[in-house]
Amino acid sequence: MSVRSRARFADVVRRTPIDLALACQLIAAEADPDAETADVAGALDRLADEARPLLAARLAATRSDRASTGQAGGEASTGQAGGEAAGRAGGGAAERAEGEGAERAPVPDPLDAAATLHESLGLRAGFAGLEGDYDDLRSSLLPAVLRRRHGLPIILSVIWLEVAARLDVPAYPVGLPGHMVVAIGTPRENVLVDPFVGGRRITVHDAAARVRAAGVPFSRTQLAPMSSEDLLARVLGNIRVLAARADATVTRLWAVELSLLLPHHPASLRRERGELRIRRGDFLGGARDLVTFADAVEVAEPTAAAAARAAAIAARARLN
Repeated sequence: MSVRSRARFADVVRRTPIDLALACQLIAAEADPDAETADVAGALDRLADEARPLLAARLAATRSDRASTGQAGGEASTGQAGGEAAGRAGGGAAERAEGEGAERAPVPDPLDAAATLHESLGLRAGFAGLEGDYDDLRSSLLPAVLRRRHGLPIILSVIWLEVAARLDVPAYPVGLPGHMVVAIGTPRENVLVDPFVGGRRITVHDAAARVRAAGVPFSRTQLAPMSSEDLLARVLGNIRVLAARADATVTRLWAVELSLLLPHHPASLRRERGELRIRRGDFLGGARDLVTFADAVEVAEPTAAAAARAAAIAARARLN
């Protein structure tokens, strides 16, 4: 953690589009100062370079098959998230791929692109997840995941998105309740892949089953593109939950503080930071946060506001 990395993070998350890889790298710098200077962009470039000839070969084979069968177009994959407006809400990598004005090669069929990423990132490079990753902070830190080749679904999804963008493949994150997957293609025409299992394709029925297994009713709106800001909030939320389970107040505090730098965040984060500051002996800073929270929710949540003000008074009293 450094003042410089915090300032860079605040700047990055307010840009459009958000550079997801850089933002995740700066999150990692809170836990590992060396992460700020890690060659994350270079590692992602190299992964894309390894995948590029595989994609070219697959596209050439597809064109040859179509020519031999007289097909005018490729096999259409089913659009799995509706709405034209949703198309602009994908992650920063996908937005960069769409936003550049230079001429490009024809967009690969989602099936070909998904198969290429599965082969290159999943099978050859070995990116996937392990059950033990859910209890390991390194699984939420992009440089560590790039080095170790396994991590949480959300960080693996960032790798898929960044490599796809470098291959000019449209893709966007899909934040299912309790699990992150990636849609290769556009909201109108795409296939879903699960980076946690090496990028294997999953169906809408598979996604629905996973959502229901988490105890949540399934809705197709859950397949809509997730914004880059929401994705980063979820990364930081995962870290906060892990740190709370481990009673790691330092880690939990920096995750809250970065969450507060996002352009949009819930008022409850201010209360959480206040409580953590008080636990660490910063009674005045914690009291200020609690009062700020109380001011923000006074009308909607008067009971919570009153409790926060009482806690702030108690914190100040501890200075006497």
